[in-house]
Amino acid sequence: MAAIMHASHIDTLYRQHHPELLGFLTHRTGCRDQAADLCHEVYLRLFKTDVGALPENPRAYLFRVARNLLIDQHRRAMPERIALESVEPALACPRACPETALCDKQCLRQLGQTLSRLPERQRQALIWHRLEGLTQREIGERLGVSERMAGRYIAQAVTRCQAELETLAPN
Repeated sequence: MAAIMHASHIDTLYRQHHPELLGFLTHRTGCRDQAADLCHEVYLRLFKTDVGALPENPRAYLFRVARNLLIDQHRRAMPERIALESVEPALACPRACPETALCDKQCLRQLGQTLSRLPERQRQALIWHRLEGLTQREIGERLGVSERMAGRYIAQAVTRCQAELETLAPN
């Protein structure tokens, strides 16, 4: 009987929060199909939850599970992105147009200058994160700061680099 009540309760939650949850996941992933898959995974995890373990605020719990699934998905995709980024230059045409080559050189020079002007901790955090693949926790330990602060250093460095490179982009 408890399993029937559990399924009934989850069905009610699904009907009540599905549109909002789907919208949240669609916004985060940029793909409605992927969001729908994640949304179903949220409810599958909810079914696996013990009846007595269901929280008082089920909406918050659903969104917490969804956020955790997004994080898991992002972590799983990291090695794929790194692999694609390392292969991408090899796929470029060896005889690229001179304009593209000049633009690439300008971007690299600007990026090097921007990196040299970054505060030491930001520069080091970005290098460790992007080139060595260290986690924010590992970077925080090396710098003697919290994991969150290490993440801020990385974000600040990336933002500054992007802003500098956007000045070179044609309008």
